[in-house]
Amino acid sequence: MPWWAIVYLVILTTVIVISIIKDRIDQKSIYYQLGELVSGVIGVLFIISYWNLDLIALLSWLSIPLLIYAISWDQYALAHLRKSNYPDLTEEENRDMDKYSRIFAIMFILPCYIAGILIIYKLFN
Repeated sequence: MPWWAIVYLVILTTVIVISIIKDRIDQKSIYYQLGELVSGVIGVLFIISYWNLDLIALLSWLSIPLLIYAISWDQYALAHLRKSNYPDLTEEENRDMDKYSRIFAIMFILPCYIAGILIIYKLFN
């Protein structure tokens, strides 16, 4: 596994842990927290699996429903992302903050989806 993938995994794991801690502080349901944890673990699993043929063989066709779950959960979580409400920003700036937060979240998790798609592609070849 290349060094940049390891760095990404460390950052991804840190973000997942921080998100779950934030969800606990915000008193989100345990099911929401569990859904976020499972989605994060799937993303980490896809990145690690991409460079590990034994893990790809272990995941096999299970990677398809895992990818569907991860994408579905992340879209659900993005749809329920709390709106920005910074008092020192105008309403338009708060809307822009929301838009850019969503774009950043999608771009950040995109490598996990790509790895999942490539793992599925390897299954068909």
